[in-house]
Amino acid sequence: MWLTPLVAFSLAILSGLGLGSAGLFVTWLTLVLQVPQLTAQGINLMFFIFSAGAALVIHVFRTPLLWQSLIFLLPAGVLGSFCGTALAAALPQELLRQIFGLALIITGALGLISRRKRQK
Repeated sequence: MWLTPLVAFSLAILSGLGLGSAGLFVTWLTLVLQVPQLTAQGINLMFFIFSAGAALVIHVFRTPLLWQSLIFLLPAGVLGSFCGTALAAALPQELLRQIFGLALIITGALGLISRRKRQK
């Protein structure tokens, strides 16, 4: 249990670098700490709010952001979050874990494929 703050700190650094560390944190919570999947996802969302918020502050001052895109992205994100939360609550925990694991595998594979295409 004492290791969890260190893991959270390390994952927040990775998140600030742009790595999708959310999957890593949920994996840590479910596999190492045996937290139920839906609970782990909720903890991860709270963690993400603060780690992403801190990274956003830095990005706002260092990177030009397309603020006009927020008009379209924010409503879609809020609606999608409500729908996803309702769906996650309705699914059996084991199916939710399988979907989460599959999503991690797919995004990891897509990241490797796109990197190799850029290198060529």
